[in-house]
Formats: sequence, C-alpha cells, structure tokens
Amino acid sequence: MSINQKNPLSNLNLSGLNKLEAKKVNKVNKGLKATFKTESLDAPVNLGVLQTLTGTWVGPGFNLIEVPNMNQAKPGPPPTDKFKIILNSTSETFTFSSIGGDIINRGNAQQDIAFMGLHYLQQVNDVNLPSGKNGIHLETGLFLNLPNGTDPAVQPSIARLGSIPHGDSLLAQGTFFTINGGPQFDIADPTPFFIVDGKRQNKTSDTYLSQLKNAVPPAGIPQEVIMNPNILLENAIKGQNITQTIVILLDANPVDGVANPGVTAPVGGITNIPFINVNANANSLSAIFWIETVQNPDGSTFLQLQYTQTVILDFPVFAPDGSVVEIKWPHISVATLRLQETK
Repeated sequence: MSINQKNPLSNLNLSGLNKLEAKKVNKVNKGLKATFKTESLDAPVNLGVLQTLTGTWVGPGFNLIEVPNMNQAKPGPPPTDKFKIILNSTSETFTFSSIGGDIINRGNAQQDIAFMGLHYLQQVNDVNLPSGKNGIHLETGLFLNLPNGTDPAVQPSIARLGSIPHGDSLLAQGTFFTINGGPQFDIADPTPFFIVDGKRQNKTSDTYLSQLKNAVPPAGIPQEVIMNPNILLENAIKGQNITQTIVILLDANPVDGVANPGVTAPVGGITNIPFINVNANANSLSAIFWIETVQNPDGSTFLQLQYTQTVILDFPVFAPDGSVVEIKWPHISVATLRLQETK
C-alpha cells in the first residue's frame, strides 16, 4: 500500500470551490442574448515553495518544555522548585496533502484573491515510552501560500493555521526565501525571561537555571542540547552536502528576543481555552522550517525537512517573599525529517 493510500488527509478537498464564478460585466442586450466576461486574478494560483512539502516526512527530534510545579495551588510556603522540566527524545511523522481546489477570498477594498494550500497532520511520540502511551503532540491544520495584495499592501507570504487538542489554535505567518547551501542555526535559548522595555531579559539566577543545567537528557541526546536544542539540528547535517535550502519563517504574536529577525507585532496569534489561559498560557510562537536538498556522493538527491520552534508559556511563580513573579517560559521543539518515497 502506498503512503498516499495510508494518508488520512488524502480525501480532504474543497470540491466545488476551485474556480471563481463568472462575473457579469459589460452586459449587452441583444434580444435574449447577453455576453459575460470572467474577471481574472492578477497572480498565478499555485503552491509555490509549499509544493516541496507534499508527502510524508519521518525522523527524530527533541522536545523541551518547562511546566508549572503546582506553585499556585500548593498550600504553605512557596516551593523551592519554581517549575518542572520535561525532556523528550522524539520520533515524528509530518504529513502534508494538497487541498483539492483553489481557496477563494472575496475582496472589497481590493479584488478577490485566490491561493492554494496544504492540509497537515503532525504526530510526535516519545521514543522512550511504551507504544500507545508515547504520544506527546498531535496537531492538524493548514499551510497556505498567500499572494501579494494592495489593501492591505502585503508581499507574498506563508501562513500556518494549526489546532492542538490541549485547547490551542494558532495562526502564524511569515516570509520565505531560497539559499544555496545549508542552513545556519542560531541559539534556541530555553532560559526563562522577563520582558523589560519590550526586550527579552533572561532570568539567570540559579533558582531558574539550575534545573536546566542539571537536567539529565534522554538517551542519545547530548547534554549541551538542553541549553541549545538547535545543536541537535547541526549534528544531524554534519558531513551532508546540502545544495539548496528553502527557508520559511513563521511567527504568531512575536516576542522580541524569540521571534524571527525583523518581525514585529501584530502578526498572527494564539487562542486558548480558559484552562490554558489561567494555568500555562501559550501566547507566542516562532518557528523556522528548512526544506533541504541533500546530494549523495553518487549525485542522487533526497529531501530533508528540519525545523526549530519556540512557544512561549506564561505561568506565574512565587518569589521567596511570597510575591507573584510574572515570567515567560520557552517550550522548544526541533526535528530532522526525511521525505518518504511513495510506492
């Protein structure tokens, strides 16, 4: 059985929505006859860089999340440990399938636009937990190849619309470009931080850093990856001949010091159920996807997908004097996936 036949998204489409209806213009009365003209769109309708994503990608990764230590619910003095760290060595399947038709958005301040997109299904498991009890992330949604526009005046972009069973829905958007060679990775910093004058300011006391520095990584994950998960991405491509990389930058409600360079609010956002908002509010996302063409020694090539993603969680903790400290907590995920061959 081919991967496409197994693909749970393969039957989803927009049947009947693949064309703009004919618009009546320049009507000419000639007895019972009338002439009509269909108004064309300015931009070609295609998947663009998203075309390369179509298919199923599989590979390993790493997940780091800082979660509340029930610090608000416990009676008595503030707990010594302000938070807990969960580390996962992961196995991931990321499936992308074409939407069966053009997506039409009706204009008013400007003409109608049409674009194309992909359904996606992301499934992440912890490799060290037993089958059936190892799922740590499930996400469904869309990637959209959006055209430029006049009102609002925007350049072509990629949008990601995602839903997570915890009770979170996100809309992230950003630019894309192609480079020769492989990616360059910045630091993915898990240090908790404040926002001071609009800028990130890390909380570097032992109270907040000791758990990170003393954490024991899962089997197969180097210790230094905890303080910079992007090291795992660097290690994965050592010795590879990457000839070309498509880069997609995505942000939702960007935070300075976490967001991609040059991104400022307002861009996208995250909406959560009330439980999430009160207990561990997910409020910002920044991600980079690298779609890499890797050349083997014999000249053949394969496609590889790497990504790094940081979600910012808000949950307050108690200071030693009992006062409440508002602080932000990075949740970082990385993975290196390869496109599976169809049969």
